[in-house]
Parts: sequence; structure tokens; C-alpha cells
Amino acid sequence: DSVGESVAIWAAMSKSTVCVCGAGNASQVFIALFASQGYRVTVLADFEDEAERLEAALAVSGGITVTNRSDPHNIHTFTGAPVRVSKHPADVVPQADSVVIALPSFAQKKILTDVRDHLRSGAMLFVMPGQGGVDFLARQILGERLLQGDVILAGVMPMPLNCRIQTFGDSVDLASIKHSYDLASIPAKAAPQAAAVLSAMLGKEVRALQHFIAVHLWPANPNIHPGRLYALFHEHVDRKVYDRNPLFYEEFDDLSAEWCQKINDERIAVWTAAVQQSGGAVGGIEDVPHLKPYIEEAYFGQIHDTSTLCSVFSTNDGFKGFRCPMKQVDGGWVPDFNNRYFTEDIPCTVAIYKGVSEIVGVPTPAIDEIMTFFQQFMGKEYVKEGSLCGQDAAETMAPQSFGVRCLRDLGVSAGGPGAGA
Repeated sequence: DSVGESVAIWAAMSKSTVCVCGAGNASQVFIALFASQGYRVTVLADFEDEAERLEAALAVSGGITVTNRSDPHNIHTFTGAPVRVSKHPADVVPQADSVVIALPSFAQKKILTDVRDHLRSGAMLFVMPGQGGVDFLARQILGERLLQGDVILAGVMPMPLNCRIQTFGDSVDLASIKHSYDLASIPAKAAPQAAAVLSAMLGKEVRALQHFIAVHLWPANPNIHPGRLYALFHEHVDRKVYDRNPLFYEEFDDLSAEWCQKINDERIAVWTAAVQQSGGAVGGIEDVPHLKPYIEEAYFGQIHDTSTLCSVFSTNDGFKGFRCPMKQVDGGWVPDFNNRYFTEDIPCTVAIYKGVSEIVGVPTPAIDEIMTFFQQFMGKEYVKEGSLCGQDAAETMAPQSFGVRCLRDLGVSAGGPGAGA
């Protein structure tokens, strides 16, 4: 078929050109990874003076060296450098066969707008992680080129990397690179082709999903961070000061696991309803996993105790060393409600869980409780009386903010996903 032929043609090509967007933690790993494997790598770094800083650093280092400790028994390094770095899309995007966007949700609208007029026909955009409503933005920004398949958008789950820059443009510590991935695409029929291309780039298994709703309901940050944070801070009041900043994962406790499980159960109920109401057009029940087996697969070989949901986090080498989103003040620590664990997770991904739940008519009391509690400290009102109708709800990335009120608005009808899926 045409998809299979496209994959075969792509695989037969010499190593293609990949444009990596940004110069943050993940982007610098991708620069080194793809370059070390023989891809021509360009970099679009349009944030402030990142392009100049990266070029200057690379002139000294000669390349970015990544220390990969995802397997404690096989710690190794790889090094690579881009062929071009620029803050101008016209310099680095037109030659790219693939564009990798590993940026926070708040940066996605700008980057899609910036690259739009420079994408070659057939270009694939890989957004990592694919949660956060990037498909809604892409429909608006890329328009008919996307819906007709002239360019392809793929939302990838999970975020492939847990990493931290050690020295900018020189060295990065890679704590974890996941074992396998799933993606959904627009157009939906391009998902197998996109999965094959990304699998070649990462050297990992990548599975194709039928519809972006599966990505929206994936058991990633919005299933994990809010549950852990609510367990930690459910008794928080203004001006309460804590004596220490705990480790986010190593000190993961039973109460954190309990709240994560509650979110999981609601999320799965929402997905099940979507599958049933669409007649399977969005995928099968098994396509969206439960949290615990998903973490076990994503961090295969890195978890010392898989017996409980709590232990898959607390004994996970890929999660070591991360502190809670807190800031130091006189006398101790307080939650930092300007941290992305709140400002990104709540309105960009948890709100999508909630929005899809309202589309399919499934109640989410645990998600409601968490959102209602934290929004007061964020100075927002997303949820009101159990519904996503607060005065700030339109600021979220929920489907309703983009005029989506039913599955049909997402191109879904019983019998198969539409071109816009």
C-alpha cells in the first residue's frame, strides 16, 4: 500500500535531515543522538539568545556529549553536533525530512506558527510529549496542508527522555530513555508511516495508535504529577511553610499511589466510554494502558521492585534525583505554584482528561477534587461545581476551548476515524 511504499522509500534513503527545535534538556540529547547515528541535524533555537549561546558552546566543545545511564550496568556516552544552528526557520527547516519538537506545551503554538511556511512537502513533525492539545493547535495553524497529508503531525508518548543539561552545549546527563513508544497522527492513516520513521530514529519500538484521543488519555504526567502533589499538599493553606523539599519519586508513598490510581481509574473509564461510543473508531480498550503496567514497560529494566504502584516509582532508577516543585523561603520551603507541574499539567493536560470526560459523559470526582484544590493557589478557576466551566476554563487546552463538544467534532464516527483524527 502507499504507506508501506513510503516507509520503504524512506528507509532506502541515506540518513535524512532532522531539525531539532529548541536547545533545552531533551533537545540537546536529540541533537547528539541523531547526529551520532549519521543524521544531518539542524537546530531551530529561537528563544532569546539560545542560538548564539549554542553556537558559541559548540565552537568550544565540538559537540554535545551525553552520558547515558538508563542502564546502570551499561553506562556509556555518545557525542554529536548539528550542521547548522539558527534562530531563523528559513535557515534550518526547509531541508528537514523530520522536525522534532520536544518543548513545553506553552511553546508549541509559536513553534508551529514559525515553521509553518518553511515545511517541505512530506515533512513529519514529531511532538514529544504529544499530550497538551498540540493536535488542536496544529489543525488551526497548519490547516489544509495537515488535513490533506501534505505534512504529518505525530504526537508521541511518553516523552522519550529524563535528562538534565550539565554544561550548556557540551554535556548532558541522560537518566532514562524509554523502552518503547506510541504515537497518533494527523492524518490518522499516516500513523504507521510515522511510527516506522521514529522507530528508525530512536532505535526503539514505536506503535501506531488509531486516534489522538488515545494520546490525550495517556498515563503520563497528568496521571502522575497531580496525584503525587495532592498527596503531599492536600492540607496546604496560604503561608504554610515546610521544613524540607522531599524527593518526588524516591519518597513516593502509599497515599500518592492511591491518588494516582484514582486518576487512572477515571481516565480508563473515560477511554472505555470513548471506545464504546465510537464503535471502536478511536481504537480498542487495550490501546490505552493502566498506569502501573505502563510504567513497568516504559522503564523496563530500571525498576527494582514492581510489586506495587508505589514501588514502581520509588525504586525506579529513571526517576532518581528529582525534587518536588517547591521554592525556598525564610524558614523552609513552600509549593511553587508557578512551576510547570502546576501551570502546565493542570490547564494543558489534566484539563484535557476532564474535557474528554465531559464529551463522553463520565464523572471524574478525583480529578475534580485535585483541580479545584490547586486552582485556588494558582489564582484560577477552571472547574466550577464539578464542571469545566469556571471563568478561566477557556484558557485550558481542553477540547472545548477549540469548539469541540462531541466525538464527531474530532472527526470520529462509528466505523472509523475521519481525516482530521
